[in-house]
Amino acid sequence: MGAERRNHIRFLAQDNVIVALRNGNIKIGKVKDISKGGLSFEHIYEENLSEEVSKKEIVLWAEELRISNIPCRAIYDVPMPTPDEIQSFNIHFKTRRCGVQFESLSEEQTAQLDLFLKTYTKERSS
Repeated sequence: MGAERRNHIRFLAQDNVIVALRNGNIKIGKVKDISKGGLSFEHIYEENLSEEVSKKEIVLWAEELRISNIPCRAIYDVPMPTPDEIQSFNIHFKTRRCGVQFESLSEEQTAQLDLFLKTYTKERSS
């Protein structure tokens, strides 16, 4: 694995944190970790989200807090291993993890993101 290139501390998202990625279509997933610079989420869509339309926006929400129209770009979108407990099922979804980098947040979005990080995350352990 390469050297860590992130500029911001990542936080683990609570289980109720959801993201919708809009890039012509809408893809919905569960946020895994988040920072002031971006987030990663898991989804079950087959196509590679980092190779689609370049203009992307996300909507981030948990309970009553919602941050809309966050401009971003997909950095990676990779397949995740299938958990052992579902290997024997006849039908199962292929999970992928996508990492996005935020671009040009407004002052209001930055303030909302700060509140979001304080309310719906916990710091990652090393």
